[in-house]
Amino acid sequence: MSPRATVAISFHDEERHLGAAVRSVLNQTFADFELLLFDDGSSDRSIDVARTFLDDPRVRVFPSRERRYLGARLNEALGVARGELFARMDADDVMHPSRLALQVAHLDRSPRCDAVGSWAALVGDDEAPFGVIEGVAAPASGRQLVERGLIAHATMVARAPWLRSYPYDASLTRAEDRDLWCRIGRTSRVDVVEQVLYVVRVLPDSPGFLDDYARGQSDLRRVVLRHGPRLVGMRRTARLLGASMLKQGVMTAAQHLRASSRLVLRRGRPPRPEERRRIDEALASARQAP
Repeated sequence: MSPRATVAISFHDEERHLGAAVRSVLNQTFADFELLLFDDGSSDRSIDVARTFLDDPRVRVFPSRERRYLGARLNEALGVARGELFARMDADDVMHPSRLALQVAHLDRSPRCDAVGSWAALVGDDEAPFGVIEGVAAPASGRQLVERGLIAHATMVARAPWLRSYPYDASLTRAEDRDLWCRIGRTSRVDVVEQVLYVVRVLPDSPGFLDDYARGQSDLRRVVLRHGPRLVGMRRTARLLGASMLKQGVMTAAQHLRASSRLVLRRGRPPRPEERRRIDEALASARQAP
């Protein structure tokens, strides 16, 4: 029988954190899923880490020497996914043990809902939480979609047929989610479970952070040029393009001054005591053998 849900993780040089990400999936209270692990051209031991989980029959590993980036890998995962629901996750993050149970239950209660996200906590390299991103439901305004998007992409659990009808733009390496929100955010329904069910690692001092940030801003400008004139008008589009260039310049300067962490720590709002408890539970689950 096919699993109820598919969880897909694409990884590139994530041998340090991939094991924790996978363990947090395998330790979910909701167990009716398959886990697809897609190597995206790693040069480290990530594929070896992935293969250590093959004794769990729910896990499938897809090796590749080619770097194709996230959008292409998600399209690939949707092509082989057997679940009626499709869940996202990044290879350096972890999920709370109740994440899938709560989001699947929400979709079961809301048959007209196409996808559901959750709130996401932000932690640094020391796993200390510093922020929470809440997310916005859809339908949403054009300004919201272009400027901020909807939910943290990796928190999404979607109905697989719906998501297949909106394939990711594989030419975008960092802003494939903002492009998706701009395409679906006026006509589809995306809900938000207002709990911290996902933990994002933010590593501004890592060697590739600045390159990833610059590529993300470049792709974001492509998305703004593509959707901005229709959703917010030409004048607002021009302002957003200028703001993106300014942000990239500020982050570049901050990186050279070793001050990028200060900028990153301003993201989101401070976590509440109950949210800190859930973050601790998610991190603890990721350390435990399935």
